[in-house]
Amino acid sequence: MSADSLSVAILGPEKYNEWDQFVCKSEQGDVFCYSWWLDAATKSNFKLYALLSNGGIVAGFPAALDTNNKINEPPLTRTLGVLYIPQLHLPEDKRSEIERKWLMQLLEYIPLRDFVQICTHHNFNDWLPFRWKGLKQTTRYTYLLNYHSKTVSDLKTNLSRGKKSNINRAVRNGLRVEESDDPELLYNFTELSYKRQGLKFKFPYPDFKLLDEAARNKGSRLILKAADIKGRTHAAVYIVFTDKSAYYLLGGSDPDCRKMGGHTLALWEAVKFFCGKADYFNFGGSDIKPVEEHIKGFGGTMTPYFNIYNDRLMHYTEIRYHLREMLFHLKRVAMAFRFKYLANRK
Repeated sequence: MSADSLSVAILGPEKYNEWDQFVCKSEQGDVFCYSWWLDAATKSNFKLYALLSNGGIVAGFPAALDTNNKINEPPLTRTLGVLYIPQLHLPEDKRSEIERKWLMQLLEYIPLRDFVQICTHHNFNDWLPFRWKGLKQTTRYTYLLNYHSKTVSDLKTNLSRGKKSNINRAVRNGLRVEESDDPELLYNFTELSYKRQGLKFKFPYPDFKLLDEAARNKGSRLILKAADIKGRTHAAVYIVFTDKSAYYLLGGSDPDCRKMGGHTLALWEAVKFFCGKADYFNFGGSDIKPVEEHIKGFGGTMTPYFNIYNDRLMHYTEIRYHLREMLFHLKRVAMAFRFKYLANRK
């Protein structure tokens, strides 16, 4: 232990309770940082780096490990990064000075040679110690809806004209929104949404089911579906949450029913549901233009956060990904050719 009583430890399972209490207190602590989420998202392949002062955790870094044992962002995990214990009694300059000191000490113990990437919480501001260690960052954006001093009526006023029109259309068409306990339904709608955009949802259902069960057991997930009077489900959304924040994580709609407004209605009901239950609603942002335009219509504030990465390992990861994709498609072509050859022989 150093002279200022700070030390770094990797916490074992017997300390997960203490870690989760720290996450609950930290302004950067979200549902994705809890030990139970990391356990399910990584299949128990993670490490919790904790900076200790007088036996208590003052800063931490949850390191999720991928299949190559590199520090990487797991699927469906929006934010990790650095967490600090609140020091609201201190002026901002003093607080920033202490937090930088804590982060620099943590980075001495985190194996940055195995660091691929993380996305930080929007409340994390000082990434320079990562920069000084040779890492890079890209600024990304999410949309946050702050519930402070807002009523449902205020939230409705902030909706775009297009969103109000979609919601009214859904109501006129007799759609209603109700809670669901069917993760497979949600997963199928998510796959349909990706397919419509020419993309593939690459998170296998068994892995999603494992993560969903963990969130469900903790009372930290909500599935809402929009259905018509005949019982046909038009759309579904998936929210994970704590009392601090609610995250729109997944969603999708029946391609044949998209113009009925079901997805907008379901997401609007989710926004209303958490008014008075959470501090803010996080829509997640997106690099896909139509998705970004869709979520910003709910009245959230565009908010930056950091994607911090190791340039060398990111390129290596991308090359491996494209090689796997090429191999996958080559196998499909070979199988198609084989079937055609066998059919011609008959």
